[in-house]
Amino acid sequence: MAGEQRHVLIVGDRRRAGVAAGVDAHLAHLEACLAVDGVDLDEQVDLSTVQTDLILVFGGDGSILHVARRLGTNAVAVLGVNYGRFGFLADLAPDQLKEGIRRWLAGDFTTSVRQRLRVQVLREDGSGPSWLALNDVVVGRHEVGRMVDVDVSIDGQHAVSYVGDGLILATATGSTAHALAAGGPILDPTVDALVMVPIAPHSLGTRPLVLSGAHRIELTVRPSRAPGQVTVDGSKAHSLVPGDCVIVQDGHAPLTLVRVFAGPFFETLRSKLGWRGRPRYVGEPDDAADA
Repeated sequence: MAGEQRHVLIVGDRRRAGVAAGVDAHLAHLEACLAVDGVDLDEQVDLSTVQTDLILVFGGDGSILHVARRLGTNAVAVLGVNYGRFGFLADLAPDQLKEGIRRWLAGDFTTSVRQRLRVQVLREDGSGPSWLALNDVVVGRHEVGRMVDVDVSIDGQHAVSYVGDGLILATATGSTAHALAAGGPILDPTVDALVMVPIAPHSLGTRPLVLSGAHRIELTVRPSRAPGQVTVDGSKAHSLVPGDCVIVQDGHAPLTLVRVFAGPFFETLRSKLGWRGRPRYVGEPDDAADA
């Protein structure tokens, strides 16, 4: 309805440097132009059930990943205010918040809908935890200096087996995170695809793979090697014993990120990841390699 006040919920982690002070500094302005439904800096609110127009996250990319986990299947849009080191997902710098909210209220923004994966551990008795992953799921070794042996099946058919430090399955969003550090390709975040990247594989012929985001992928720890562990979006690792199967598939619960100031994806790669494309030749100005 025209003229109706918009509602926001402010979320953050007060343990992160600058977050509590940042909320205090901006709260009066936010309350003057919005209906602030609450401030949750201690993880007291059940985000899976909240009804609001926007969740405003004070923190870094890790804070947004954590909020995504807490949301579950709740489809409320998220806008990040970066108090972290990187800010790949968080759209606003703190000094941009007032202008960013003005633009959001005026409808001058875009949204980026990001696939999330449903990750389930299936044990021999049929039990096991499950999560939603925005970035990635990693099946890795349990102990330093030992290898894990993982069988990979895609849509019920055996595809490949890996021996090494582990295996990453990442969304397009997560392709610029752990998967990139392990040598995987970068995907445009609008692509409906996954990347499968082995970590330090014991093979000369192993390469990362790009797969359709519609596949159901099963990762099974083989009994011939040591136990492993599974980590989702960098959260606490969960132990895997030989025979445990990690099932990864489309979660059908995308996360909507509000983008106010974010430029094109390739501009973000250049500014955040130092992607140049061509060398800097002698005599050229510093910005010539980006031209």
